[in-house]
Amino acid sequence: MPKIAIRERHVITLGGWVVEHRANLPYRDYVVGNPFDEPVKIEAPIYSQEGIKALQDMGLIVEPVASYDLLIEKLKKVKALIESQPSTANR
Repeated sequence: MPKIAIRERHVITLGGWVVEHRANLPYRDYVVGNPFDEPVKIEAPIYSQEGIKALQDMGLIVEPVASYDLLIEKLKKVKALIESQPSTANR
C-alpha cells in the first residue's frame, strides 16, 4: 500500500486520499495533525473507518469534516491542538 509522510508538528487534509466511492465513511474529509517532533508515514488512500482508527492509534490527531463544516476552521483547530502540546525537540 502507498504511504504519505506528514511532517513533524504539521497538519494535512486527507482530501483526495479518502476514496469516497469505495469508502464507507461518515464524513466527507478528515484533517490529520502530527503532534510529534518527527515525520510520520501513514498508509494512503483511506478506504474505511478502520483506516481512520489506525491513524488515531498511531497518536495522530484526527478531526472529521462534515458537509456543513468549514475546512479552514477544522485546520485551525487541529493546529491549535498541536501547538498546545509541548515539543520534545529540545529535551
